[in-house]
Amino acid sequence: MQTCIGRKVVFAIFVCFLAISSASAQTQLFSQSAEAAFSRDFPSTNLSYLLMDTSGIVLAERWSGPDVVAPGSLVKPFLALAYGEQHSGRFPKVRCLGTQSRCWLPRGHGYLGLEEAIANSCNAYFLELASSMDSTKAAQTFARYGLTGPPATATASSLVGLGGSWVESPPVLAKAFLQLVNERQSPMQGRIVMGMSGSASYGTARAVDSQLGRNAALAKTGTALCLHASKAAADGFTVILYPALQPRILLLVRVHGSTGAASAQIAASMLRSLGDGE
Repeated sequence: MQTCIGRKVVFAIFVCFLAISSASAQTQLFSQSAEAAFSRDFPSTNLSYLLMDTSGIVLAERWSGPDVVAPGSLVKPFLALAYGEQHSGRFPKVRCLGTQSRCWLPRGHGYLGLEEAIANSCNAYFLELASSMDSTKAAQTFARYGLTGPPATATASSLVGLGGSWVESPPVLAKAFLQLVNERQSPMQGRIVMGMSGSASYGTARAVDSQLGRNAALAKTGTALCLHASKAAADGFTVILYPALQPRILLLVRVHGSTGAASAQIAASMLRSLGDGE
């Protein structure tokens, strides 16, 4: 494991490289380097990934299986946006009782606000939001971010990302996160992005901060229904935007037969491999 100072140096070099990568030749060079690093260091066929710059250009990609995925809790930030737009940007405090509240954490999260709920991906919090929304208006919010959204007859569980009725293509999902973070100066979007920062530092994606450095990135995880022909108990998803203050790249990963938290460890290692190669 590198020291904190070592990580900062590695990623300072990495960010400097990205800062000049707007020219097509530099972008192509970085893309080739990323493809080589990922192929060399992360050959597992259980791992799918999509690396983009903030303009939506694909820098590296390996995505096996269906063209669409059930992204699980990755949809929660967009559910929050839909709820906020219907409630004048006001969000409740919700008490999570764990299993009793249909949350993934058996002991529960206790009382949470929006930022903490995103960071911890609390099912109880978002089920509460979903039960107090107009699904037709919510669909309009999802569409504004390019998302297909769940079926018109979606239950609260589907709106939270439970089950497999809400599916999206990986590029569309990635671009929705790019748009969300680009709007972070708006109060509601800013709070959601703060939740993603919390996810990387103390929440379900805390492996990101432990590898990339404190407050280095924004992240969100999801544990979702597996849609592969060879079924697994679940697939783990993580989206990371780096660096946190002014993202230049987005990495979306899916790990077959894993959890969101476990996939965050792999995603962070992938970003470190890019820096280590410079």
